[in-house]
Amino acid sequence: MGQNILKLIKPADVITLINALLGFASIIMTVWGQFDSALVLILIAVIADGADGAVARYFGFGVLGANLDSLADVIAFGVAPALLAFVFLVHTGYIAGVFSGFFLACGILRLARFNVAGKKDGFEGIPITAGGFVVALFLLIRDYVGYFDYVFILLLVILSLLMISNIDYPKLKKPVILAPMSIVLVFDIAVFYMGYSVLVKEASLLLFIMIFAYILSPIGRSFYARSK
Repeated sequence: MGQNILKLIKPADVITLINALLGFASIIMTVWGQFDSALVLILIAVIADGADGAVARYFGFGVLGANLDSLADVIAFGVAPALLAFVFLVHTGYIAGVFSGFFLACGILRLARFNVAGKKDGFEGIPITAGGFVVALFLLIRDYVGYFDYVFILLLVILSLLMISNIDYPKLKKPVILAPMSIVLVFDIAVFYMGYSVLVKEASLLLFIMIFAYILSPIGRSFYARSK
């Protein structure tokens, strides 16, 4: 007989399941038309996704860990943002399905590649977490964006291609980088639930700039190496 699945679950796995449930809750909010709530739930899922790794390093990894993490990420950073992308572009017709579906497909491929041949010292292509995070932040600052449809579609294409690219990305480990991002992220979530919509947009814009700087970082490293 197989082992009782409850005995296989580690503390980190519980957080991973919370990550998946946050993605599911985001989908529910989208269906209910509570779009900003759906977007903020993805931001909370980003925290859960980071927390499960920290908890796993402290309490140990379980046999379910890697596969469970990928399944949760598909929901929270693949399906949930793809559905939101479809909703915000639905007035464009079939184009909405094409580009939101492309984002989801590339995210799934990115996770599958990581499970098969993931790098320990970094990432090949941007993580799906970063992709879903950027989509959520972009939609939170949508009021600042001109030519929204065109810019959003372009962003979806860029993120999708970067997820399946061979570009090397470092893991964000340095406190000097993680601490400011974490503080702004927690602040962003807090002011949303406090009802300060203007602060939400401003904090989301700052986070968007931070994470996009990370996405563009390999270009900067390549330019620096060539100039030496």
